[in-house]
Amino acid sequence: MGSIRPRPLRHARRFVTTIVFAIAATQLSPSSSAGSWPERTVRIILPAAAGSAPDVAARLYAERLAAVWGKPVVIDNRAGADGILAVQGFLQGNDDHNLLFAFPGIVTVVPLLHERIPYDPATDLVPISSAAYDFLCVAVTAKLPVSTLGDLVTYVKSRTGELNWAAAPGAPYLTFLEFQRRAGTVMTYVPYKSSSQALPDLITGQIQLVISSLASALPLARDGQIKLLAVTTPERAAAAPDLMTAIEAGRPELTVEAPLGFFGPKTMPIELRERIADDVRALASDPAISQRLGGLGMVARGSTPVEYATTLAEQRSRWVALAQTFGIRPKR
Repeated sequence: MGSIRPRPLRHARRFVTTIVFAIAATQLSPSSSAGSWPERTVRIILPAAAGSAPDVAARLYAERLAAVWGKPVVIDNRAGADGILAVQGFLQGNDDHNLLFAFPGIVTVVPLLHERIPYDPATDLVPISSAAYDFLCVAVTAKLPVSTLGDLVTYVKSRTGELNWAAAPGAPYLTFLEFQRRAGTVMTYVPYKSSSQALPDLITGQIQLVISSLASALPLARDGQIKLLAVTTPERAAAAPDLMTAIEAGRPELTVEAPLGFFGPKTMPIELRERIADDVRALASDPAISQRLGGLGMVARGSTPVEYATTLAEQRSRWVALAQTFGIRPKR
């Protein structure tokens, strides 16, 4: 594996302070009126492929926001490069009618996994609101004779280095590394561009474990093609209520949340950010949206701009610490 040069923890603390207080400061400053917005079509740029769980969530919100705002809201899919391509496209637009709907890694983990990125995660992307929390899960091939995380640890210890695993670069990757470190196990990492691309090989048994989106893995588990051992979120998923959490299994280090949400350009007035956040929170509490996202293995959850910024800053502090612990970057 190549080396990584994560920023020191003092920079993580600076990130927390910068991103939270920058938003708080704008609340005290005069801002232009958001009453006439939007004046034309709103474009939501998304760092995910069409048909993926984030794409479905984004389109669900886009449809409902179009009705609220009285203007078309379109999705622009720009998958690839750990979300960097989408962020570049978003920043080049430099328009408050462009929004970014993205996973938290674009400001929390991606800056740690690349020597250089074409944006400043603390200032160029302004958090507006979370929208949907994506559930991740530990999925294993159906051929593996394990049913719990405890079984997995015992089985892997008897076969050090013989079993393969995959996870998306970033938070899922770092989280499972920490799980292995604490469990005293060693598995071989196999790189994929996304965890969903690893699932076909999981079915055939070419790899034995994947940290996957629950939305992608659940249909395969229901068909008996793979097995799910746990969800990596603090609470159980409504879509799989019998599946225990990593915390319940005694492995809290395997906990990771993915609050997908909306970002705006740094020039967007706080008045407008708060208005959009209000609309997103209202939709997140709509039973129809909650049920639709719940069926995907996600949870609808909105926030204020400051709440979302604080959540992202706290997550980044954790990933900085883990990156320093391992000093490595996923192979590409």
